Amino acid sequence: MTRKPAEQIKTGDVILPPARELRLWMRRTIAERGLTEAALHLTVTEAYEGSPDKNGRWIVIKAKHTAEWGNGPSSTMTIKARPETPWPVMGSH
Repeated sequence: MTRKPAEQIKTGDVILPPARELRLWMRRTIAERGLTEAALHLTVTEAYEGSPDKNGRWIVIKAKHTAEWGNGPSSTMTIKARPETPWPVMGSH
């Protein structure tokens, strides 16, 4: 796993969800479903600069869960991050 600034993430990158989401519910969910850690990986479908706020720029990252995670309303995730935020990148498709 490598880390790169959020503004360098591109379509096709495989990333981890935000650490807060992993900690609060996602790791518990994979344990309950008997899934592997790889089910947490997200494939970026879109990454672009969002509207800035009073604190500065945002990068919006839209990503899709693995097939192992399952399809449905929660099969996609939208993440907002500051451009310089280091993000865990698992690889690229």
